[in-house]
Amino acid sequence: MKKNFTGEMLDDGQCICGICGGKDKMGGLLNPMSPKPTVACYHCMIKMSAEAQGITVAEAERRKNETMRVTHLFIKMKMDEYVAATGRKELPSLDEANHMLSYIMNVWNTFLPDEKEAFEKESDLAPLFQSVAMNWQYLLAKSKQQRNDLCACGSGKKYKACCLTKEENEKAEVEKYKKVDTWVIRKAMNLIAELTENKTLNFGKLLEFYFGARRLADARKYGMTQQDMEEFNEWLMNDYYLNDEQTPFILAELLASGQLSGHEEKLVTARIDAPKSVYMVTFIKKGTGALLRNMFDKKEVFVHDTGFSQSTRDGMAVFVRIFPAGDYHLLSGGHMAYPPNVLDEKLETIIKAYKKSRRKDGINKFLRANGHIFGKLF
Repeated sequence: MKKNFTGEMLDDGQCICGICGGKDKMGGLLNPMSPKPTVACYHCMIKMSAEAQGITVAEAERRKNETMRVTHLFIKMKMDEYVAATGRKELPSLDEANHMLSYIMNVWNTFLPDEKEAFEKESDLAPLFQSVAMNWQYLLAKSKQQRNDLCACGSGKKYKACCLTKEENEKAEVEKYKKVDTWVIRKAMNLIAELTENKTLNFGKLLEFYFGARRLADARKYGMTQQDMEEFNEWLMNDYYLNDEQTPFILAELLASGQLSGHEEKLVTARIDAPKSVYMVTFIKKGTGALLRNMFDKKEVFVHDTGFSQSTRDGMAVFVRIFPAGDYHLLSGGHMAYPPNVLDEKLETIIKAYKKSRRKDGINKFLRANGHIFGKLF
């Protein structure tokens, strides 16, 4: 959808400010997701920042400059790291540089505001930034190679006799695990139906607990969507604890049922250890999957999911469950994607709930036992 702006963006980093009306250095956009965002000049942005924080304009500008210094240092260090990983001395092509910078900035945006402020107080940031692990191999891999080309891995073999075979085998293995997981989900849904029928589960009360009274009232008034039910079933299967068990109820019942194959048992066990959490999509390999980095522990994994790679964009935040399947990682259930500018409030809700719980074992551990929190975030 084409957007109309209040104000105007000009060439060379200038703008006509939609707030003060003057021509000045571009500062940013206010309400960028609205149908009519406002173009703001640098000085108006600084003034608004000062007012929001209750500080002087001079102090707001000092903090802005300090933030930029730390950000630029992270970008430079990771750019140098990437060039070293390529084995080349020269800078990459413009197209390659854009992919690299996009990945670096997405990784940088997984740091929360408090973490970035803490960076600004450090006297030596180099060791901290060096410890941030990157997965350059996914950027270095060529996505389009002809069968008779020399393989990009440097083996000296033709692509068809080297990495093409590996990629085809990998794809077959991933599909095998996905098929097994489909049977796990079917068996879980059948079990839920049985437990609802024999009154072990009270479906109505579970709906109210997960969605909350207000959201459930809206659903009853306007109708429950398929996405609502998929989200609820994902929680009920993976995150519902009947009493004070250490294992989610439905997954524990599946393991005890004696109806699972060996491969199915392994996937159920993997799900037991996997919380639904918040991830940043840092890089997408179209047609294969994506790199996702957890917003809390900063661990990054490549998820094999063709549909996901085609339906979302890098730089978006997603609320998903990721679990290992052999040497690979799969997604569980659907996902909601959010631009970073609306992420802070939702992260704050999760962090506040974690602090209130007085747990000390990490937010992901907290989310493993409190998956219902996501029902109240939407």
